Amino acid sequence: MDMMVSFKRAPVCFYYWFLITSAIVAISVHASSGSVPFFRQRPSTVGSHSHRSISSLSPRSQRYIHEYNSRRNNQNYPAKASLPPRGGQGINQVVRVVSAITQILIECGNLVLPPAVAIARLIVRIYRALPKDAIVAQVGLVYCFAGGYYPTLFSSLQAAQQYGWNVMVHAIQDLADEALAVIQVLEDTSQFSDDNDDESPLSFRQTTGIVFATVDPRKINQASAALYTTWMGVSSVLQREYARVITLSLTMADYIERVAVFLLAPPAYLCVPDEYHRWVPVVIGWGCKALSINIAWRLQRVMTAATSAITGGLLFARAISRMIWRRKSSHEGSSHASTVFDEIIGFIVAGLGFYTQFESQWRSGFSFRVPFPISLVTWPFDLAENWIQWQITKQ
Repeated sequence: MDMMVSFKRAPVCFYYWFLITSAIVAISVHASSGSVPFFRQRPSTVGSHSHRSISSLSPRSQRYIHEYNSRRNNQNYPAKASLPPRGGQGINQVVRVVSAITQILIECGNLVLPPAVAIARLIVRIYRALPKDAIVAQVGLVYCFAGGYYPTLFSSLQAAQQYGWNVMVHAIQDLADEALAVIQVLEDTSQFSDDNDDESPLSFRQTTGIVFATVDPRKINQASAALYTTWMGVSSVLQREYARVITLSLTMADYIERVAVFLLAPPAYLCVPDEYHRWVPVVIGWGCKALSINIAWRLQRVMTAATSAITGGLLFARAISRMIWRRKSSHEGSSHASTVFDEIIGFIVAGLGFYTQFESQWRSGFSFRVPFPISLVTWPFDLAENWIQWQITKQ
């Protein structure tokens, strides 16, 4: 049996031996003639001067070459440089978009960041120059009259004092210094002047190189890590503090969805095509959840307005009382804690603060939006409040 298999494999082995021997002989003869080996020859250019070599090719190759030359010589055929690369538009289009976005961000930073940093430094100087009781009194007034507008923002500040307040302040200061340094260098080098093409890839690469050469990556890394660590501690506190808001919103959404599906689903089925009927209860559920979250947060804002008004009023009254008792030399042996003067003033201020917030929101449907003239100044706090609410609700 083995002999039969070996006889069957003999022609195949002889065939491979013949091919290898022929290749070796051809290479040796070509090398002995002094010409360049075939594998080291430069590829011939297909063009108007290559008709002599075309005749020696196969008919299929000749037909392909003639078709290629006819397409190349055709004037209606677009040039190769104008054709888009494989996969869509070229990289230059992406570079232009990224460069435009970068320019807008830098211009916005150049417009907003220096005044913001200057105002922050001025506030820090005033904070360090004022006595402690004066600062506590001002903070108490803010809590008393604006606690319902920014509940999560104030809670975040309180939690940050326990989770690395000084580290967070230094990190923000380092990031602001690096951003100001980049803006100053870009202004000095005039990368975004009118005589330069800002959308060109070269300008974008130069700008990126200047940014990377200016900033301190170690400082940015440490500042970002400090901010992230502080936010993780703050977010964990906020999730536990406002867990009842999420629970209340989910409970309300469950009951509201049943009634909404019973009332809104039949007319929706009449207006929506049959192939989209399965989307009707899903969309109604989304709307009910959004409505319940809005109602829950409005109720929470009312409760926060009441508690923050009491807390802020007492802080203000006790700070003022300490300042008054320190200035009166005739009461050196007594203390403000032995009287009810600060509690009376505190509850009066707290009632005034809660009435101001409640009366203002009663007219606006408890939306807790800052009135128009003041909103021009408080819009950064509104953005921070909405972002914090979205973060703790998302998590």
